Amino acid sequence: MSGDLRELVAVSDRRRGSQVTRANRPPLAVAVVGISTATTQAELERFAFLLTLTGSCVFVIGLAVGWLVSGRAIRPIKTISATAKTIAEGNLSERIDVGNTQSELGELAAVLNDTFERQAQFTADASHELRTPTFVILSQAQSALRRERSKEENRKGFEICERAARQLQDLIEALLFLTRIDGGENHQDRDPCDLGTIATEGVALLQPLATSRDINLRVDSEPASVEGDARQLRQVVSNLVGNAIEHIRPGGNVHVTVAKKDQSAILKVSDNGPGIHSDDTPHIFDRFYRADKSRSSADGHLGLGLAICKVIVEAHDGSIEVSSQIGEGSVFTVTIPALSANA
Repeated sequence: MSGDLRELVAVSDRRRGSQVTRANRPPLAVAVVGISTATTQAELERFAFLLTLTGSCVFVIGLAVGWLVSGRAIRPIKTISATAKTIAEGNLSERIDVGNTQSELGELAAVLNDTFERQAQFTADASHELRTPTFVILSQAQSALRRERSKEENRKGFEICERAARQLQDLIEALLFLTRIDGGENHQDRDPCDLGTIATEGVALLQPLATSRDINLRVDSEPASVEGDARQLRQVVSNLVGNAIEHIRPGGNVHVTVAKKDQSAILKVSDNGPGIHSDDTPHIFDRFYRADKSRSSADGHLGLGLAICKVIVEAHDGSIEVSSQIGEGSVFTVTIPALSANA
């Protein structure tokens, strides 16, 4: 085989950058064909240049479009921020322009507007509630200074001022309590306690009031251990039971029950009073809200009792609900996580 290879004669034919090598001894034939890569290399270099140029153009265009899109997206946020700052500075009449309520920003703007509405309403309601006892005290003081009064008249005036001052004190304490809750400053004494015992004690305190109004007040409770502040939970019972007593006619019934169901302790306060209208039910726990518009703070009703119940129950990781039928009565249900037997 090596001898045959030595007899091969290579003939080169260079045409257009190609090379052909042939063997001159039949039947063996060897051919090597090649072509220059210079043209291909040039084409690849041009393609790389075009690719780089195209990529740069796409990057620049994308950057410009992204800047425009982000600018349009940020513009509503800047508007919301500017309006919120204006409202925070004291202009409570300002509202955020809700352009597209279907978008997330539109929903955010609607929520903020609702918050601002509630804040403005709360300020107006608080001012109204504070104005009434202040006016009573001021009018009595002016009456005493304007003319000489008898000892009996002075005594009656002082009694009126005392009632107004106590009402003012109750209102201020309630507002301070709600402010502490909202600010996360509510320091609870979380200890194991029995919700049934708390309900029984709360009903016993209100029994004289129910008797004076000819209200049948009854409590049925079973042990239901929870972890919480017994004083605040007792306030929930007092507010709910007191609210029921205030709103039903003489001869009515108020029934308080406490039971443990699954992993929850359930407190129910039901009455056979006039009931709550369906339009009022969603707002019944709002601050200063009164379903009975005829009642006012002059009657000693601040409109904060149910709101305080709500924040206390939620602070205990629970929930409070109301169901009512006109002419049949109302049922307030408080649900709080119960402690296990081992705990």
